[in-house]
Amino acid sequence: MDERRLLRRASEADAAFIAEMLAEAASWERPPGEPPYPLTDLLAVPQLADYLEGWGRTGDDGVVADVDGEPAGACWYRRFTAERPGYGFLSEEIPGLGFGVAPAHRRRGLGSALLAAAVDLAREQGIGALSLSVSERNAIARRLYERAGFVGVGREDDSLTMRLDLSGDQGADPA
Repeated sequence: MDERRLLRRASEADAAFIAEMLAEAASWERPPGEPPYPLTDLLAVPQLADYLEGWGRTGDDGVVADVDGEPAGACWYRRFTAERPGYGFLSEEIPGLGFGVAPAHRRRGLGSALLAAAVDLAREQGIGALSLSVSERNAIARRLYERAGFVGVGREDDSLTMRLDLSGDQGADPA
């Protein structure tokens, strides 16, 4: 049976699911079948908590993928301040991107579709660039971001800060 996919705009009602996807993203190295880090542990890390606290404020936006009527992944962005920067912070004008796909829905093109839809949404809103942080050891995620046009612009510990310029002719390649 074919699965039914729907990409839709994230809303305040998606805050709990976005938190689940943040836990998935932060737990990317865990062995298959193991649960993600507990959300309470993640929220104790200010730079992670900043991706969620007060979700739905002005400037927060993104996309959720529903598969067969259930949320399966999310790609969202929000603006950070110099006083409270998220991972991959470049400036207060450049939103930071968060991204996660539930394990059962990985490796089926859902992540590429989510990322392309979030990039398109940001472009439609006149956002000039997006940033993110990804572990240099996370080759799968790095390749996804590079295919979408993100380029490395800095390093912190083992993480690569990446930027996607949304102004000009550059576009996201969903392939």
